[in-house]
Amino acid sequence: MVTKNEIKFVQSLHRKKYRQKYGQFIVEGTKSVLELIHSNFVIEKVYATAAWINEYESGINLDITEASTTDLDRMSFFKTSSPVLAVCNFARPKLNETGDWIIALDGINDPGNLGTIIRIADWYGITQIWCSEDTVDLYNPKTISSTMGSFTRVEVVYTDLESALEGTSRAKYFALMEGESVYGLDDVQHGILVVGSEANGIRENLLTHEHTAVTIPRRGKAESLNAGVATAILVDRLLGE
Repeated sequence: MVTKNEIKFVQSLHRKKYRQKYGQFIVEGTKSVLELIHSNFVIEKVYATAAWINEYESGINLDITEASTTDLDRMSFFKTSSPVLAVCNFARPKLNETGDWIIALDGINDPGNLGTIIRIADWYGITQIWCSEDTVDLYNPKTISSTMGSFTRVEVVYTDLESALEGTSRAKYFALMEGESVYGLDDVQHGILVVGSEANGIRENLLTHEHTAVTIPRRGKAESLNAGVATAILVDRLLGE
């Protein structure tokens, strides 16, 4: 039985200030919740329909609260609810340089773009993303949903990006409109790919760091590329060298 207070609490987690207050967020959807259950995240609560419980509870060592479709509709962030929703504690990873490549994001403000970039990192085996402190919230339900579970394998760290870049000796590749074609780079070293927002690009204070400016040559007339699309092309090329 789901109480009114539980529904109210889950609804509060739709908003960033309450997610930060309680250090918790929601995950919706069968794929994402199953990946969450088999990750290192600490789960506080799982709500699911009777049909979902009957299909998936075997092998899950976790108490699941049965919820009606109406309850889940009320708790869901989305117009169409999923048959399962989990409440989970924040992960609090620290900066590290494990792995050959790191993606750094400067001021990405669209949750779908961040989620897509997390999926891209997961696909290419990149295990950590550094984000400027004004980058959109990882725990925004739209971001979590668009990762399709990849948030459980890719650490996202919010930091002073200028200090983080200053503190590493890795090669730095900045995605800029004016730069060397990513298809013509020689001697690509393992390093950090820095991507800015579609609207504003990479901030001036970061450009003072030694870097290689890279670009995706434009053949048509589009003004810019979506940040997620651009990241995918750049990562594929840089890691393919």
